[in-house]
Amino acid sequence: MKIDHSPAQKLRAAKRVWRSSHPACCLSRGRITRGSLSFGSTRTLGAGVEVTWWVTAWKVDDKSCSLQVRMQLYDERVNALRAIAMGSDSSTGFLDFDVPAASSLMDGQEMPHHQLFDSNASAEEFARVVADYSKRIDRIWRFVGGPSVPGVERLAIWALRNCDAGTIWHTSYGGVCAAFTYGESELAHELIAEFMSQWEERVREEPRDIIFETYHRVRQDLERLQEAVRRPNRYM
Repeated sequence: MKIDHSPAQKLRAAKRVWRSSHPACCLSRGRITRGSLSFGSTRTLGAGVEVTWWVTAWKVDDKSCSLQVRMQLYDERVNALRAIAMGSDSSTGFLDFDVPAASSLMDGQEMPHHQLFDSNASAEEFARVVADYSKRIDRIWRFVGGPSVPGVERLAIWALRNCDAGTIWHTSYGGVCAAFTYGESELAHELIAEFMSQWEERVREEPRDIIFETYHRVRQDLERLQEAVRRPNRYM
């Protein structure tokens, strides 16, 4: 069975195949652009703790498509601490990474290239591509002891310790707040030192008023964050 040429039909088919491999997830409506289609797949693991996979298929050329799957972590506890630093609430994930890259890094393998498949692939062929990503997701969960709140915590700490791999990103203060939340104070302070070093270098290279003002605000944010960690009752 061929996947219909209509983008809307392709999106529905892609979501149907993904859902068959991930029945515990809730899928977003999805998005279609001129050269790509995408949707989110979210799994709740505990109160305020979720994992979302962002699935994107895009057209490489007239005949080929590629698929990317990124995994995003969300934890209300991390965002609550982050809100103290930023002075406003946030409902976004605090860390995300490329699924094939992370699973390969866990196994000590080279970073893989994105798989290519026919832009008019059959549902069965697309399912085989999705199956490979699903196996990699299962590998990631096995590495941290399974899909659970403690598993998310261990996965976040592993990812923060491997940010130099180039395919792992955390939001402003998100990594620091996650490290504090999950009891890794030493790692949190290492991330703060790295963050401040980057800003200090930027101040030296771009000595402009707006850079000085932002740098000063960042320092205040991080000081407020560290005070909240030292004296949590003050911010309750």
